[in-house]
Amino acid sequence: MKLKKSFYKPAVIKQDLRQHGWISIVYLLGLLFTVPLGLLQLASRDYINFSDYENYFKINTDVQVLLYFSFPVAAALLLFRYIQSESSVDMVHSLPIRRETLYFSHIFSGLILLITPIILTAIITFFVSNSIEEFNGILTISDLLAWTGLITLLTCMMFAFPVAVGFMTGMTTAQAILTYVLLFLPIGMAALVSYNLAFLLFGFTPFFIEEKMTYLSPFLRFVGIWGESNPYSVIELVIYTGITILSFGIGLVLYRFRHLERATEVIAFTFMKPIFKYGVTFCSMMLGGTYFSASGTLNWNWMIFGYITGALIGFTASEMILQKTWRILHLRFYTGFVVYSVVFVAILFSIKIDLFQYETKLPKMDQIEEVYFGDRYNLQELKRNNVDPYSVSKLYIQDIRNLHEEIIEQREFIEKQQDTHLNKISEVIVYRLKNGQEFKREYQLPIDAFQEELKPIMEAKDYKITLPEFSQLQREDVMTIRVVPYGPSNQHNQITITDEKEIAELRKAIEKDFLSQSIDDIVSASTPWAYIEMDYKQQNREEPKTVEGHIIDWKKSYHTISSWLDEHGYLDNARIDEDDITKAEVAFIPNKGQEDIYMSEEIYQLGEKHATITEKDTLAKLIYHFSEYSEENVYYIKLTLTDGNVWYGSVPNQHIPKEIKKQIQ
Repeated sequence: MKLKKSFYKPAVIKQDLRQHGWISIVYLLGLLFTVPLGLLQLASRDYINFSDYENYFKINTDVQVLLYFSFPVAAALLLFRYIQSESSVDMVHSLPIRRETLYFSHIFSGLILLITPIILTAIITFFVSNSIEEFNGILTISDLLAWTGLITLLTCMMFAFPVAVGFMTGMTTAQAILTYVLLFLPIGMAALVSYNLAFLLFGFTPFFIEEKMTYLSPFLRFVGIWGESNPYSVIELVIYTGITILSFGIGLVLYRFRHLERATEVIAFTFMKPIFKYGVTFCSMMLGGTYFSASGTLNWNWMIFGYITGALIGFTASEMILQKTWRILHLRFYTGFVVYSVVFVAILFSIKIDLFQYETKLPKMDQIEEVYFGDRYNLQELKRNNVDPYSVSKLYIQDIRNLHEEIIEQREFIEKQQDTHLNKISEVIVYRLKNGQEFKREYQLPIDAFQEELKPIMEAKDYKITLPEFSQLQREDVMTIRVVPYGPSNQHNQITITDEKEIAELRKAIEKDFLSQSIDDIVSASTPWAYIEMDYKQQNREEPKTVEGHIIDWKKSYHTISSWLDEHGYLDNARIDEDDITKAEVAFIPNKGQEDIYMSEEIYQLGEKHATITEKDTLAKLIYHFSEYSEENVYYIKLTLTDGNVWYGSVPNQHIPKEIKKQIQ
């Protein structure tokens, strides 16, 4: 019994509950309005798909986030407020109560104040959800228990973390600010460092770091659970539990060794001041480099300027905060900044000269087991849909490795082309090695300069089946196919196919053309004849629903599709060709700014001379190579259609008849 009394003081707990009980009441009201009342509001709606709310985390998710990441922090600030006040800290510690007893008493008080509302809310939610017939079979008792357990864990973690932070500082305001800063610090640091490394290291890709960034912040992780059936893994729960226990332990240790006179100081422990100062300096420096490189062109001089400016601002601000004065210009200030600068310059120089050979490293053929080459977002989507995006073809792996080897040799050339308007592709290369590791690089390549190396890769089936269009062609639940012509009058000429046999035949024609396209077809800037949109029958829906983004271009090189549409009498209304054009007016505009990508009458009128074309053969050639985007083209076209509409675009130099060039140059 004596041990229990020395472990905590009932009188202290009673005082906490009496003084801060309002936190528990307000937290309870917030939870009740958010979850059980949220369920009743959903049930009262006329149009709602109840299956979308398959767990309790999806009920007013944004409000839940606000509650879980504010009330526990507020409880920690208020229960240990006395430690930050010079008058109250002396008074409390003059009582015949050990620090450990005070600490555990306040911890127990906080847990009672925060966990009680969660349990009461769970009980009320159980009866509310069972009273709503539509949620029967969707929201189960196991879902409620999972929600209760996770919310209890998050609440405890968000209470324990600011408690530990509170003993590092002597100001309640600083405690609150540092709590949220430290919660977002890992994800912020990862974003800033990865962005800067992407500029400093040739081939570095921040994409694979970005994929995991939400896991670095409990706040963003909870926001991102919408749409996920299993929002948290066992590993995450173990980590959160560990953070909670560790935070309580750190808080106890810091409380034991904290000097009471440190109240009102920003940092309460001397050994933490350099960590705070240089941490702020580093974050400010990274932010400065990111800002000046992103706001201007990505060039080395602006980035260095950003680093110097950011580091100086961060170092000065942190020194002022620690000393509580602006009079900081003394010898120690200068020597500290010089030492930091020397260390950083050494690190920066080692990165710039590629001391660790990151930029030139290339795995050997016998080390590679699988490979992926393509758009990074396609890779993410394939993984999300449980599709294996990697190829085991030795020939394909060798072709990619040959390209990679050429990229490394042409590094200086590629870096010089970064700010040009050449036709480029941005692709990632991911090798899966036999030792289980992944080797990742990303490059922005000028297509013309690397066409010889890209050709065997982009024309291979292994590459084409990783493209998003191919995934759509594999779906068997297509109910409707619409072919919508590109152009100003596309809404009037679209065709719709609903016959199952015709849908199956057209899908085969699309797949044949898609898999047989050349590299020129893949990277062609020519505007397609039309886009093909597929509607799918969704589960639990009686009517088909169009899935946004599931669109396949009918490129002008896709002749199998053209033949099929012609055989079935759809071709005339499926595209705009020379028969739909009355005339084409061509202008030569060599000095137009590259920022004007979309054509318009104002841009077309920049041409001093214009030539008119009405011959069908020439119109057929022009419309075949016609593009709505200007890019580096200098010949611009104004097409007048038979229905009176006007269509602006451009055509590459080599496809303009010589006699037309003579007229307008």
